Amino acid sequence: MTSPDSNQMDPAAVSDCYLKSLDSSIKFVSNVSNDAWGNDTPCSDWDVKTVVNHIVYENVWMVALFNGRTIEEVGDEFEGDLVGDDPVGVYLRTANEVKAILAEPDAMSRTCQISSGPVTGAEYSKQLFLDTLIQGWDIAVGSRQDALLDDYLVNMCTPLAQEIAGNEGFRGAFNEATRCTAHGRCLQS
Repeated sequence: MTSPDSNQMDPAAVSDCYLKSLDSSIKFVSNVSNDAWGNDTPCSDWDVKTVVNHIVYENVWMVALFNGRTIEEVGDEFEGDLVGDDPVGVYLRTANEVKAILAEPDAMSRTCQISSGPVTGAEYSKQLFLDTLIQGWDIAVGSRQDALLDDYLVNMCTPLAQEIAGNEGFRGAFNEATRCTAHGRCLQS
């Protein structure tokens, strides 16, 4: 199966991939054992709970920006430990809030004011799909779960990762060697 050109991804496909990556990460987060939250992950310097907190951070930002808030309006509202003593519950709540936004008919055509400037909901969702899928894998690896990812999602993720890896501003995210066979091709630059 060949990977689609990331610029040619249909907004409905973007939304579908993002929803499926949320489901994948929900499965991984829900299956973290109590003694695994402090385990190291492939994300250097981040344990399992920190990666979950990061995805929660992205989830709450997504909801805010899709609802028309700006970075300036949000300020530091989402800084710090967002998951507290209930990382699974907070993750499920925020992932479901994201899913509710994605279910709205105009979600992919909305304008979101991200740090690089205004983008469509579809463009912002591409970035969030990539992050959610790969960081879900990081959680699975760190918590010693079967980290196999859906081939369709990996295929759809590949051009996005290649695009980001080719951008000087983001290349640092791809400096490490390939992390696994399940989505290794996503991380090769």
